[in-house]
Amino acid sequence: QEQLRSLKTRVASFCSLCQSCLSDVDAGVQEQAFMVLSDLLLVFGPQLPREGREALAPLVLLPDAGLQSQLAAFLMDHVFHHPCSHEELSATEDSESRIEELHQRRVLLAGFCKLIIYNVLELSAASDIFKHFAKFYSDYGDIIKETLNCTRQIDRQEWARTLLLSLQQLMTELLLQQGPEIRAAEAFLEIRDLARRFSLLFSLHQLRNRPALLSMHKEGIQFAFQEPPGPGLGLPPLNLPFLEVLSEFSPRLLRADK
Repeated sequence: QEQLRSLKTRVASFCSLCQSCLSDVDAGVQEQAFMVLSDLLLVFGPQLPREGREALAPLVLLPDAGLQSQLAAFLMDHVFHHPCSHEELSATEDSESRIEELHQRRVLLAGFCKLIIYNVLELSAASDIFKHFAKFYSDYGDIIKETLNCTRQIDRQEWARTLLLSLQQLMTELLLQQGPEIRAAEAFLEIRDLARRFSLLFSLHQLRNRPALLSMHKEGIQFAFQEPPGPGLGLPPLNLPFLEVLSEFSPRLLRADK
């Protein structure tokens, strides 16, 4: 018990030190801190006390809301800041260093995905990854697709809710950037295309998918008709075009549910 208390204190202290390094001025230090944190949270995650290791339960280390948001922000700054196509890699003189940089970003992304798959982070945290599926397909498509497949097996209904959350986040970002007239925007067509890709992930087992698709449509419709805050009574809801995004999933519904 004394050893457990001592180790728990040291692990918490080390985790706090790594967390502070996420905001270091040196990008290399930030990346090392992120990788160490990913490994640390995985080793001391919820699976630690299983399979005869119940005595180690006090050592389980779960990230608080602050650390979770820092990890997600790190992904945006270091992994999803710009797509780098294979054509660009072959066209640049320093293609070797660009390939190495891409490999490093893939390692960082894989570390975050493992935290979701092994239940260290809530499944909803995957929305920060799933919403980049189409845009960064050439860079990380295989990693994101594997994460999509694994999380679907964990909880199909929560997985579907996370897909919806990804699309809602993209929609909200687009409305903030471009205002209410978005239906002709290229970015809106990209959101619809992403929804189409997501819809293909639902298998042909309609009865198995029924609860997930039903809740997805109900929540999606509520989001579409959400009243904007503040003045503007009598105007159409800003999210109304989201119904077009949601319609990409509608062919998967049973006829009785349509």
